[in-house]
Amino acid sequence: MRFDLEPHIGAGGLKLGMTREETRAILGKPAYSSEKSVMDYGDFSIPIPAKDGYFKNELQITFDDNGKVDFIEFSGKDSEFVEVYLKDIEVFKTPAQQLLQKISDTTRSEFDKEHDEIPYSYVFPSIDLAVWRQVIPGQDEQTWEILEPDEGKYFWTIGIGIKGYYKKE
Repeated sequence: MRFDLEPHIGAGGLKLGMTREETRAILGKPAYSSEKSVMDYGDFSIPIPAKDGYFKNELQITFDDNGKVDFIEFSGKDSEFVEVYLKDIEVFKTPAQQLLQKISDTTRSEFDKEHDEIPYSYVFPSIDLAVWRQVIPGQDEQTWEILEPDEGKYFWTIGIGIKGYYKKE
């Protein structure tokens, strides 16, 4: 299924700000669903938003405290069900560095060059868009194994959020 991303708007028929019921009217019953929760880790807690997953979790939709879509994320590594485009750029088939440049050029925005997860994650705060990959080309930093030639060449996920989702702190 093809989805065309529009930052601050949505992806295909899915719109940021829709209710859970409205998204389910479009996509049907999710394959995966969870309610808002909190993960406790001793001294700190992490809030976990309500979420629905479709297409073997190649599409995940999170909901804010009012039950409205605040983030839409696609997983494209080895995807079988979704094709994701941004201004006619096929996101998961465009090499990472080229994709970053195309996002900047077509949306007239820049990624946060001080983000602490670069080169794995790049956030474009002005359009509330982020891309992520688990590894970068070359060597896996945890196992020190040499990776396959294309491993890390492409981003694994892309997500868009409501205005202010990635506000600077």
